[in-house]
Amino acid sequence: MRDNSELTLRKQKDFVRIYNHGTSKGSKYVVVIYKKNNLGYTRTAFVSSKKVGNSVQRNRSRRLMRESFRSFSQRVKEGFDIIFVARNFINEAGEKEVERAMFGAVRACGLIKDRDDQPVTQK
Repeated sequence: MRDNSELTLRKQKDFVRIYNHGTSKGSKYVVVIYKKNNLGYTRTAFVSSKKVGNSVQRNRSRRLMRESFRSFSQRVKEGFDIIFVARNFINEAGEKEVERAMFGAVRACGLIKDRDDQPVTQK
């Protein structure tokens, strides 16, 4: 298992590469931008702009996205860099709604390992 710091995108050059050369898909609450990274693992980033709201709202939107992604992260294919960008009305949604929207967007990108179309929910 990898350290969480290795699984997080941090360098500006990585963000620029993904934004400029990556592919994007949108859903109701998030936009997913991804690119193959030629590594044996997937790195992620969760971004929230000032359009989402003040700092409290931006931090909540990132927490919502991180927790939603965590519920189905084991089903995501390895070897990709993925940026999740919050849309400006994400804070009006609950965690389950955001999870469904994110899973749908990731599935539409073709980044899910199996054919099962139901998101995994942990109880």
